[in-house]
Amino acid sequence: MNYSKELTVAKRIALRAGEIILEYFDGDQDMQKKEDGSPVTKADILVNELVITELSKSFPEDGIIGEEKSTTDYGLGRKWLCDPIDGTVGFVWGTPTAMFSLALVIDGVPVLGIAYDAFLKRMYEGVVEQGSFCNAVKLQVSEKELPGGHVAVTSDVTKIRSIAYVEKLQKAGAYLPVFSGAVYKSCLIARGKFEGYIEDGVGAHDMAAMQVIVGEAGGKITGIHGNRLDYSKPFKGAIVSNGKIHAELVKIVSD
Repeated sequence: MNYSKELTVAKRIALRAGEIILEYFDGDQDMQKKEDGSPVTKADILVNELVITELSKSFPEDGIIGEEKSTTDYGLGRKWLCDPIDGTVGFVWGTPTAMFSLALVIDGVPVLGIAYDAFLKRMYEGVVEQGSFCNAVKLQVSEKELPGGHVAVTSDVTKIRSIAYVEKLQKAGAYLPVFSGAVYKSCLIARGKFEGYIEDGVGAHDMAAMQVIVGEAGGKITGIHGNRLDYSKPFKGAIVSNGKIHAELVKIVSD
């Protein structure tokens, strides 16, 4: 199916979202804590509002599920899943790994994904069965094996010693990058820079765009135990990989 209008609108929104991200990156972020203890800034809220406003104009029949505000609940049908600023922790820290992401999900399956890195001006885009690209350059995952490969993990260093699979990854010979940004890490896998990423805390709004972008680059995304992800309902946890090491990552986490 041709999603040219959806792609055009999503990319236009992403560019405007990037302007807001840059505006508040070194400014007054008005950071607050949500009920779960995670940070939210003025920029998160403004970007979320932008997404709802623009998508409602272009696709009034579609539902929008944003991390900060939504117009609908999860379920079947056409839903746009958005993380206005993925990597808000890094955004607050002052590290430029925060990204905007937006996906069109139909009956629980992501069919289009956009992720925008405003700092490096990199626009990632993917449509099912049409490939994924970064600034019009086709993306392709790496062919590296687990030994010597890069497998990103949680950005919370206080949790690392308590996560059993971290030691197993080290013993398998993997390098373990630690920084904020689920979308940023996943985009590095799509670019062929990293081989994997394991995160217990990510949800549907984090992974929806990545499901298309990484998948169309030849990679794979599943639940923590290798299960297919259903974006018609909330979930927690995902494994992202180049596909080549996916079974090994699932085994390491599950054993």
